[in-house]
Amino acid sequence: MTSVSKTNDNGQPAVKAEPKNRIAEVEKTDPFDNLDSLRLSQDYAAQAPVKKVLTTVPCRKPNRHEFVRVRAGEDWRFETTAFEDKVNRETYLVSPELRAELFDETFNVCLFVTTNRQKDIFLWPVRLPGHDGKSNNWNDSAVAAAQLATTRWVRVASNMGAGLYDTFESVADIDEPLWPEYSLQEILKLSFRTRFIQDVDHPVMRALRGEV
Repeated sequence: MTSVSKTNDNGQPAVKAEPKNRIAEVEKTDPFDNLDSLRLSQDYAAQAPVKKVLTTVPCRKPNRHEFVRVRAGEDWRFETTAFEDKVNRETYLVSPELRAELFDETFNVCLFVTTNRQKDIFLWPVRLPGHDGKSNNWNDSAVAAAQLATTRWVRVASNMGAGLYDTFESVADIDEPLWPEYSLQEILKLSFRTRFIQDVDHPVMRALRGEV
């Protein structure tokens, strides 16, 4: 709709333009009339516009307050030789060529692909029997906990008096874990790409010789 003023400079009726910022009224519907349009889909995770990308994978024990699951199957665990930097609390993998030289400083370990309820992926290092074939209650109870975690959500706590790990199973109905689409090889690389001892000039080797 337009309005007309009296005259313009030429004596003709002048047309007055509508304001440019005027917005046409649009009839709005009540969003609560159709609740199905607001309802969360059962496959909402698959519909998410983004997915979590792993950039690093910690190697650590579960803390005493978190419930965890271990990915089942031999393809998701890795037995190897490791070195623990007790000062910086870092675990390193050791090249086979250096295992003899570091024999007294290394230990056999099984790395389990593990997740918690926050969907954080990490490698759970569980010590295996030592180089002499002997084990202890700490190692045996950790292995038992990791095996149970392949089918149950569990948390693990140190029992200093008994000299072992206590395992607690969740009584809640927790959903099965959603595992990321990464191979064991990719997970190991993300975890140890900067913590792999493969030559005698590695900082760990130099530190053990007292050079740094």
